[in-house]
Amino acid sequence: MSSIVLPCVGLIAVLAAVGKAVQGHRRRSLTPSTLYLCGAIGSVGLSAALVAPVSLRWMSTWEPVPNLGRLVANVLAMLAAVCVQGLVAHLLHEPARARAVMRVQIPIVVLASAAMALLLLTADLPFHLAYLAGYAHHPAVAAYIVVFTLYILWSTSVFGWFLHHYIARTPRRWLRAGLRTIQAGCLASAGWAAAKITGALWVVSGRSPVAMEPVADLASACAAACVALVAAGATMPVWGPRAAVPVSWCRAVLQSRRLRPLWQRLAGELPQITLPAAMYAHADARFALYRRVVEIRDAQLVLRSYVHPEAHAWARRAAERAGLGPRRAHQVVEAACLASALDAHAAGQRHQPDPDESTAPYRGVGSDPHAEARWLIEIGRLVERSPIVADIRSRTRADVPG
Repeated sequence: MSSIVLPCVGLIAVLAAVGKAVQGHRRRSLTPSTLYLCGAIGSVGLSAALVAPVSLRWMSTWEPVPNLGRLVANVLAMLAAVCVQGLVAHLLHEPARARAVMRVQIPIVVLASAAMALLLLTADLPFHLAYLAGYAHHPAVAAYIVVFTLYILWSTSVFGWFLHHYIARTPRRWLRAGLRTIQAGCLASAGWAAAKITGALWVVSGRSPVAMEPVADLASACAAACVALVAAGATMPVWGPRAAVPVSWCRAVLQSRRLRPLWQRLAGELPQITLPAAMYAHADARFALYRRVVEIRDAQLVLRSYVHPEAHAWARRAAERAGLGPRRAHQVVEAACLASALDAHAAGQRHQPDPDESTAPYRGVGSDPHAEARWLIEIGRLVERSPIVADIRSRTRADVPG
């Protein structure tokens, strides 16, 4: 399976890197951070494509030194790790400090690559597709694997640690999602490193390499997952909003239908809150949901002076006795105030000419229309089904004449 997955995922990563670089060039925003990011995605994608079995077989027919193709693929993966270090350095530090950091990192990767090349040459082993299973018992090969794996593990761990602190400071939703996806790729890289080191130590200790075949398969799966997650996360701020449009439309249609009972009840009592029906004829589903949420909120504001002065306190105490959590308690209170206000409005009984803040809708809901809609859907359910709301309505009706 890795013969298909790794080349495909690698090609996608290379194309993503090229596309991001071209986009940055067109926008004149090719900063060092962007270049390092493109280098990391492209290098890890090319490495994944070269390390696939079909690529290794093809390279083995012309490579001057056995297993040289694998060494090239591994060095490309280390180059991707260097680019990750460069990205982190330029995001954390001023340009001069970042360049100083990279002047240390580049010699390290050169020394590690030279050590791996020396170990590969001194091992002097013929080409083997299953390199770990075939030669990991050889001390030089085991040392090669450990040097390579530890460097990748260290680099990706540093990057994942940085993302953990950077995500919380990022206001853009799709950028946060992309960074979390890259962070998941770092975890996949850690799984790959653990599998590689475990396999090398297992075989070099003299145990049978056959038992390590599942570990080798796990390492390949983790490598493919790492490449896919990093490529997807890096490009998610570009394609994510476009991909979310149909999902958002479907959510809007569903939420509009679920809001309809509450909206119809309020619109029937307060027709002035609604727009003309013709404005909805060709409206986008998301606009229709937005308008429905706004109209319900407008109705709540109109009904504030009709809320019974004790309804809020009665509902709050009943919610506390029922052991409801803070969020549910707010919903019950809001539903009780709304239901009692509807009854009072129908009877023409205004309770509070100058309503206080206790009659205002809860303000702890996110400003996103979908979040508002979810909240109001629950309010509508509680108006119809909550025993607490039913009790508050019966108590407030006692003060409504007729």
